[in-house]
Amino acid sequence: MADINALISDIESLPTLPTATSQLVGMLGDDDVSISDVAEIVRVDEALSIAVLRYANSAAFGTPSRKFDLRESIVRLGRSTLTKIVLEQQAATVFSGGCDAFELSRERLWRGAIGGALAAESMAAKHNPELKDLAFVTGLVRDVGKLVLDRAYGADYVASVQSKLCADRTFVDAEREAFGTDHAQVGAALCRHWQLPGRISRAVEYHHCPPESGDLHDELTDFVHAGDIVALWSGISLGSDGLQYELADHVKKSLKLSRRAAERAIAS
Repeated sequence: MADINALISDIESLPTLPTATSQLVGMLGDDDVSISDVAEIVRVDEALSIAVLRYANSAAFGTPSRKFDLRESIVRLGRSTLTKIVLEQQAATVFSGGCDAFELSRERLWRGAIGGALAAESMAAKHNPELKDLAFVTGLVRDVGKLVLDRAYGADYVASVQSKLCADRTFVDAEREAFGTDHAQVGAALCRHWQLPGRISRAVEYHHCPPESGDLHDELTDFVHAGDIVALWSGISLGSDGLQYELADHVKKSLKLSRRAAERAIAS
């Protein structure tokens, strides 16, 4: 049985998330945070400052007639856009290699992360707009546990899990049977290691089996779960786990989501 904390502490090549990024993600949805608070975090991180200036002065955000300084750039981008830009950059680095443990190429791994994030954001925007930024961020990191398991076991992981698969057992069940844990639980542990907000780590942990009710039920988890399923339906993130996940009934009903509707949205 795998010890999750040992997995994370023992792997020197574990993906890292800069403190500044964790702090910015933690500020999402906090109305008490000021632009000055954000600027102070960005200012002390050179790479982050350069990225912010580049985006704010790009054709998409800037004005051809002038250049914006750091504080003006942060104001122009807005906290939510800034956080998404920063996390996308960091996630691109984290997902820079393939994932033999789930038979995913670098391209599929990254496309799956972005695809699931955008799908989660889209559903949150429709059903609870206040959660759309958090849904995107959480969707982006939902499968980071796969990277930890890849570094620990490589291709042996998928072989061990597939040996436990059967008709009435999901991929997650097979993971737990083979290793005593699964990639979602490991991903949640990594999010805690990165000091991301608890709500994000919980949504990552339950994104394949979102609780329907009780204290653990969270609409954010429902959005991330649905985004993950939509990404799988689209075929952009299929690995060794394939389509061996099901859309939770309560999520299907609350979001009025069907595979046919999702495929139409993807095609458009």
